[in-house]
Amino acid sequence: MAQNYLIGIDLGTSVVKTTLFDIDGAAVAQATRGAALHQPGPGLAEQQADDFYGVALETIAEVVAKAQLAPTGVAAIAFAGQMGGAMAIDREWRALSPWYPSTLDTRYQLYLNQVLARGGDRLIELGGAMPIAAPRLSWWKQEQPELYRRIHKVLILANYVAGRMADLKGDDAFIDPSYLTWIGLSDTAQRAWSDELADLWELPLEKLPRIVPATTIVGYLSQEAAGRCGLAAGVPLVAGAGDQVAGFLGAGLVDVGQLIDVAGTFPVFATCLDRYLLDSRYGIFQSLAGPVSETHWYPMMYIGGGGLTHRWFGEQFAGLDKAEAEAAGATLYQRLDEQTVDLPPGAEGLLFIPHLGGRVCPSDPAVRGAWLGFTWTHQKAHFYKALLESIAYDYAQALKVLRGYCPAIDFREISVIGGGANSTVWNQIKADVLGLPYLRLQHADRATLGCAIMAGYAVGLYPDMAETARRLTQVTGRIEVRPAYHERYQPYVDIYSRAFDQLRGLYEALNSLAKNNS
Repeated sequence: MAQNYLIGIDLGTSVVKTTLFDIDGAAVAQATRGAALHQPGPGLAEQQADDFYGVALETIAEVVAKAQLAPTGVAAIAFAGQMGGAMAIDREWRALSPWYPSTLDTRYQLYLNQVLARGGDRLIELGGAMPIAAPRLSWWKQEQPELYRRIHKVLILANYVAGRMADLKGDDAFIDPSYLTWIGLSDTAQRAWSDELADLWELPLEKLPRIVPATTIVGYLSQEAAGRCGLAAGVPLVAGAGDQVAGFLGAGLVDVGQLIDVAGTFPVFATCLDRYLLDSRYGIFQSLAGPVSETHWYPMMYIGGGGLTHRWFGEQFAGLDKAEAEAAGATLYQRLDEQTVDLPPGAEGLLFIPHLGGRVCPSDPAVRGAWLGFTWTHQKAHFYKALLESIAYDYAQALKVLRGYCPAIDFREISVIGGGANSTVWNQIKADVLGLPYLRLQHADRATLGCAIMAGYAVGLYPDMAETARRLTQVTGRIEVRPAYHERYQPYVDIYSRAFDQLRGLYEALNSLAKNNS
C-alpha cells in the first residue's frame, strides 16, 4: 500500500492533539486528549512526560482506527509541543524529572535573577529572550545536586516523546532551533549553542542536545511503540518544531509581514520576517527560528496562561465547578460572548489586567491580575468583555513596537488560529482594537498541519515547504474593522499601557505580603 498519509502530533499544555492528513493536506481523522497539569501551589507546575508518551500513542491508535488505515499507510510522523520548559533524562532516555512547563513553574526565578544581575544584557542579546531552561538547570545544580549529577541531557517535552517512540538513547538527544529562544544557552541568531553563555551560567554544554533542522528524521517507530499505536515499525519520526512555529507554518505564515494571532492557552501575536529581530529596547518580542530556511524567523510575543484565565473565569464566575466548566467547553464561552455583544467598547469604563501569573512580554514577574474601574452597575458580562479586550490591548502595544522596528512593512491583516478563533465576538474586538481585519482559517488548529508539512518535506512528498503551506491555507471568514469602534478603543489602549507602571509598586508590595503570610 502506498504511504499517502502523514501524522502531526501537538503536545500542548492543556491537550494533546493528533491528526492524520492525506498528502493533499485534508484532515482525515483527529483525536484529542486532555493533559494533566499539576499545580500544587503558586508558582508550582509539573507534568509527567511519560503520560504524554502514552497519550500520544493512544491518539495515534485512535486516528488510525477511525480512518481504517493499514499499518503501512503512514509516510512519516512529526511533533510539536510546548516551547518553554525543561526536563531531564539519563543515558537510557529515562525521565529523571517531571516536565516543568514554561513560566507556570517559577522555582528557577532566583537563579535567573542572579545571572541577570551579572550579565543580563548579554544574555538577552545572544539568547533573545528571558530564558527558562538554563535557570532550571541551575536550580537542579544548586538545590538537587544528586539529580543534577545524574542528568545526561536536558530536553524539551515533544522531543522526549519522539525519542521514546524511536527507542533512542541519551546520546541521540536533539532539539530543533525553534526552541532555542527560551533555553538561555544559545546564540539564537546563529542557531547554535553559545560557549559565552555557558560560561555566564557556569553550566556545561555537554548536558544539552544536538541542534538539528526541524525536518530531520531523528529515528524510526520502534516495535514496542508500533504495537501500541497500530502502525508498522520503522515509520520515520521527524523532529518537528515548537507548537507555535508549527502552527505558524500550518497557517501559511511564510511571507514577510504576515501577522497571526494564536488564541490558545498562551495567546500569541507574531509576524514573519526574513531576518532575526532582537527587541532589546522593549523586551516584548522574541524571535523564533522558522523551519523553511536559515533566514526564516517569527518574532512573537505571548501572554502567559491567557487561556487558563478563560477557564478560571468560567469556573469562578459562571457558577460551575472545574469539571462542569470543562464539560461545557465552547458552549460556555459562546453564552458569555452573547452577553457582551451589546456592550460598548471598554465595557463601560472597566479595565482588566490578564497576567495572573506574571507578565512575560516584557518580563515583569510581579504583575498579577486586576480589574480597574468597576462600579455597582457592572455585571458579569462587563467583566468578561474586559477580559477579552485586555488581550487585544496587549497585542496593540506589540503591534506599535513592531511597526517601530519595521517601518517599511505594510501590515495589512491578521490570521487567527487556536480555540479562541471560533469566537466571532472576540475576533471583532481584536480587529477593532488593532485596526486590522481578522481572517479565520479553515481549521482553527494548524500546529498538527504544520507538523504534517515538515514530515512530508522530510520524506520527499513536498519539495517546497513554503509553497505547500501557502497552498494549504484557506480563509473561511473575514472580519472587518469598524472605524468608529477603533477610534473609541485607542484611549483604553493608552490607559492599559500606563496601568503597568502605576501598579508596579503595589504588585511588588502585595506579593511580598503574600510570601510573608504563607
